[in-house]
Amino acid sequence: MIVSRYLNRQAWVTSLMTLAVLLAVVSALFLAELLAQAAQGQLPGMAVLGLLALRLPEAVLMVAPLALLVGVLFALGQAYDAGEVTIARAAGMGFAECFKPMVGLAVIWAGAVLVISGWVLPWTVAQTDRVLDQSAGEALMSGLQPGQFDRLDQGRLTLYVASVDGDAATLKEVFVQHATHDVEEMIAAPSGRLWQDPSDGARYLSLQDGHQLRQDDGGWMRLRFGENDIRLPPPAARPTQNAEMIATLPALYPPASAIEQREWHWRLAPPVGTLLLGLLAIPLAWRAPRAGRFGSVVVALLVYLIYSNGVHVGLVWMEQSNQVGGVGLWPIHLSLAGVVGGLAMWRARQW
Repeated sequence: MIVSRYLNRQAWVTSLMTLAVLLAVVSALFLAELLAQAAQGQLPGMAVLGLLALRLPEAVLMVAPLALLVGVLFALGQAYDAGEVTIARAAGMGFAECFKPMVGLAVIWAGAVLVISGWVLPWTVAQTDRVLDQSAGEALMSGLQPGQFDRLDQGRLTLYVASVDGDAATLKEVFVQHATHDVEEMIAAPSGRLWQDPSDGARYLSLQDGHQLRQDDGGWMRLRFGENDIRLPPPAARPTQNAEMIATLPALYPPASAIEQREWHWRLAPPVGTLLLGLLAIPLAWRAPRAGRFGSVVVALLVYLIYSNGVHVGLVWMEQSNQVGGVGLWPIHLSLAGVVGGLAMWRARQW
């Protein structure tokens, strides 16, 4: 029991450290993507960290199966190198008795992934939509680049601002050029401000003490105004999340459509894959005396790549077939389960 608990503790520590490293890598990629959107004015800078935090569950689902696989492999590999597993065998411990706590590790790890996939992820998707809706009105203000021409409304409106004060409430030396099918306008003012109507969320540019040139069929007309409110185009429409993406896992069963069928199998794939890969690491970590240290890791990564690509191919096939029902991804999971069971029985006979 002491040996089993020791191996289990080492597997927990190594798996958590691997998870932290992989999460840092994926989070850095997500952060670069969000910063690029903020630099283009699609997101306010203040919303970047919040959106990054909301994407952490997605990152966990991406790396948790691999983290458990690599963590258990390295922990058991170190135990094989130190001769601890050999001592356990010599002391009369059985194969199942020695590695039973690690089965519990795989079950607990997969259960945590199931909770994230089934309940936490849809909540974060809904919260992400809410944050993006709230920040849509701030995106233009935060994305203004003083001294540059910003094109809005698919190029029909051009906005130039010479300078913006610290809190982006007052604009200096504003120039606006707007063109429609038969009318062209140019507006210039020494100052202005951006504001949003709380009733409908519309965004306005309010200019003070400026001039307006307007051209239509009758020619050019020049106006002087004390205050002029220009309604700005709404932010570019972004794809809204489908209802099944914010539904919990129990709400998706039984699937009522092909989309819900695919979403159901996609949500189940991370926890099922985590459990199977965690169990695979136990017999795969077997190492003969003086054998190479990284041979099992290479095989494990190859199995992981084949399995994960098989899952994605299955999801694409389900999307193209557009059918409700069917076997879904279960043949892929069962194939890996067969490999795990066969390898475990072989190692148990060698024990």
